Amino acid sequence: MPEIFTEMAITQIILLQICALIFILVLATMFKRHQRIILWSAAILIFTGTLLLVGLGTIDLIKDNRPDIVVIAGVFFALFLSCALACGAEKLHAKNREKDKQTVQTKNSQAEGQDMPEKVVLSGRLDTPLARTVFAKAIEAGYMEEDSSHYRWRKGTKALLAYMCGRIYCGDMPEYSELDRKSFWKFGNGLFPDTELNALFEQTGIGQSRQNRRDMAVPSNAGDVDKLFSD
Repeated sequence: MPEIFTEMAITQIILLQICALIFILVLATMFKRHQRIILWSAAILIFTGTLLLVGLGTIDLIKDNRPDIVVIAGVFFALFLSCALACGAEKLHAKNREKDKQTVQTKNSQAEGQDMPEKVVLSGRLDTPLARTVFAKAIEAGYMEEDSSHYRWRKGTKALLAYMCGRIYCGDMPEYSELDRKSFWKFGNGLFPDTELNALFEQTGIGQSRQNRRDMAVPSNAGDVDKLFSD
């Protein structure tokens, strides 16, 4: 019979301490901003309180000159509970710090992405070494400028733009006539990327402007564009 009562007492003590643990966890969940403080406070209170009660003799580990198994089990479980709460507080704190760090990094990445202006990216048939070189010189000379992810033609007619692009992508060349004392627009053999250039410059009919000037005099200021192709 005494053994049965001992087991029941141990079970009651453990159940009471488990209830206390659940209460502490619920409290920490309700006040998430103060979880670490709540868990550490509970751990310190249980640990120091248990040792203090044992030290003052309020909790007597010896009964009838024999170790009191029930009391010892209760004290051991209380100390274990306090250590578990302290470890849980630190693990939870580390997890929250990592989560906050990831959140900050995500926000910084998004802010950098928003602050970073879009740049023109040549792709497909438009991306050639000659195109990159001539476009850069044309921007420097004030003929065009970057506008978000597109180019904007600022100086000269659409025919002049078509002339520059024809020289870049089709090998078009000016051919000077001694008889007429002017240069004529001679087409090369390349395929003119009309659709891609219309999208790049946000215009229409660049290819048609080129086609309309076939074997005709080069546009005004063509000589300035020709300089963009010189080293």
